[in-house]
Amino acid sequence: MADLLADKRSILLIDDDAELAQMLCEYLAPDDYRVRVAHTGAQADALMAQAPFDIALLDLMLPDVNGLHLLKRLRARWSRPVIMFTAHGGEPDRVQGLELGADDYLAKPFSARELKARIHAVLRRFYAAPHEPAQEMVIAGPLSYDPVSGRTVIAGRSVVLTGAEQRILAVLMRAYGQVVSREAIGLQALGRQPGPFDRSVETHISSLRRKLGLEQGEAGLQVRNLRGQGYVLGAQAGAA
Repeated sequence: MADLLADKRSILLIDDDAELAQMLCEYLAPDDYRVRVAHTGAQADALMAQAPFDIALLDLMLPDVNGLHLLKRLRARWSRPVIMFTAHGGEPDRVQGLELGADDYLAKPFSARELKARIHAVLRRFYAAPHEPAQEMVIAGPLSYDPVSGRTVIAGRSVVLTGAEQRILAVLMRAYGQVVSREAIGLQALGRQPGPFDRSVETHISSLRRKLGLEQGEAGLQVRNLRGQGYVLGAQAGAA
């Protein structure tokens, strides 16, 4: 991990699978990740009250609380990144988790090696961003996005987006009218090239379409999926 992130290694792991938690603690220890484990939502609340963490790993299946409810509680008081674990990659939970502010997700079962790569990418993206030069506002027709404040406005209407949604939108806006491959979106916005079974780019773009009203043709814009090529943000066909 880059020197900039050398001290960004404290992890709160919230998962009731004791065997998995032990395995992950042992796997991450050689890279100096300091992992504290909570097997319930109540334990997670207690640990968070004791000390800050740089990132949380959250299983959505907990014995005492719905993981999505806990994620919502975390986001109300905590801005650090969260990677959620979903059983079998169920799309409804995945979509709702990303909309509630999760930065990434992994479907169980997953490899410890992939989890470590996701942790690295999320931490690098989250903590390195403030040290990058300030970026100017991006404008594409009636749509504007301010990378500094995160404010997104379409046709005079403010829209609340998650961090990942903001970064994907910025990639598409800067390439307005041009096709951007799924791989390029993943690398530029999520810090990794998505694999064939990784649906995070698709999930985020689906959420963007809904929040921006593009499915109803709001402001004459659309995000098209060109099969085998990628995505393009541009004027809706027939729009003035």
